[in-house]
Amino acid sequence: MQAYRARFERGRIVPLGNPTIPEGSEIILTILDTSVPESPLDKQRRAIDRFLEDMSACDEPLGPEFDSVVGQRMNLSREVDL
Repeated sequence: MQAYRARFERGRIVPLGNPTIPEGSEIILTILDTSVPESPLDKQRRAIDRFLEDMSACDEPLGPEFDSVVGQRMNLSREVDL
């Protein structure tokens, strides 16, 4: 058994280097998972960090119309994907 490294690009497997593979060879394909999925805790932490950054960037007080708009649009029973 011989192993070769390759990348998957634009729907095709592209070997790294120029391996000589005999025509009609049977191939076992192993996909290496190089990306680590983000945990729910990391997603929440990132969302809170973004929120705090955005809040600290706001240097003007909110006008009185903000409360009326938020009162009409706020729905706390809705689920949020964090």
